[in-house]
Amino acid sequence: MIFVSSTAVYGDHAGEWIDESTPTAPPGFNGAVLLEAEQWLAERVTTSIVLRLAGLYGPGRTQLLDRLRTGSARVPREQPHWANRIHIDDAAAAIVHLLALADPQSLYLGADNTPLPLDELYDHLAGLIGAPAPLAGPAPTGVGSKRISNARLVASGFEPRWPDSRAGYAALIDV
Repeated sequence: MIFVSSTAVYGDHAGEWIDESTPTAPPGFNGAVLLEAEQWLAERVTTSIVLRLAGLYGPGRTQLLDRLRTGSARVPREQPHWANRIHIDDAAAAIVHLLALADPQSLYLGADNTPLPLDELYDHLAGLIGAPAPLAGPAPTGVGSKRISNARLVASGFEPRWPDSRAGYAALIDV
């Protein structure tokens, strides 16, 4: 069995790298509920895999681009706040990959290879769609600033099609 969870279970780590060994500390309701579900599953299912996904984007998941177009997106500029993303096609491929492993580990982090400072990502995307750079504002709540390592997933043989969200978003915009 595979359970798709979220990296929201980790909370804030002041921009530090995190991996599967990082202690959980969910700051929000969604992270707390997902962590509770992970624990419930581990107690009941002997062979289970948890895949904690970073922020999803892809066809049908263009809310960020819409907010940039309307000028409603805000981004912290005083201090780096790290963004971690994974294309929905890579998330689905990671699930299929993990289910096919002969001897999988019980926990993996699903993110692309390139965490980015949020302002760098937003400014890049705004440029791609011809929108003005977003104004300064607070960091997103409930997720914290961290850089997610997908090293365990990659070491298992998984290779993301979109290792950098800038290229993934560009392909989405060109469609």
